[in-house]
Amino acid sequence: MSKVLIQMSMSLDGYVAGPNDNVLPLHEWMFAGPGSPLGEELPTPDQQIFNELRAVTGAMICGRRLYDITHGWNGSTPFGAVPVFVLSRSVPAAIPSGTTSFTFVTGGIVSAVAQAKDAAGGKDVYVVGGASIDQQVLDANLVDELRVDLVPVLLGRGIRLFEIVSWH
Repeated sequence: MSKVLIQMSMSLDGYVAGPNDNVLPLHEWMFAGPGSPLGEELPTPDQQIFNELRAVTGAMICGRRLYDITHGWNGSTPFGAVPVFVLSRSVPAAIPSGTTSFTFVTGGIVSAVAQAKDAAGGKDVYVVGGASIDQQVLDANLVDELRVDLVPVLLGRGIRLFEIVSWH
């Protein structure tokens, strides 16, 4: 049975993206060291986590903003042929071709989760974000598992997954 999971990296001060949507300081840990795309041979434990996530993922959900920022991953996400369901108000005029199929869902997060579960073939549905989509799926009580990779950096500002409440 498919489960819906969110796995994301977060800075020590609670940001999931820095200013100008910069996520590099939050994600380079996954690809640094031996086994990196720079040509080393053995995978790091962090890359093993990523590879395990890819192995259990049958479908993905993201928001239109992330889709636009990544330019639709130029048609091929790091998850290859895993279908991506993009929560959006509209369908773009052009969709890049590649190994990934994109379905634009205009009926809300409940519809996106239902369609992704159907497509996942019993594997997990990975909600890749961004923060707004993660918040929507959490608010709708549709998340089975939330994984947060706490990265030892301070961003100081940007986008938070959870708002900090000030107690006076």
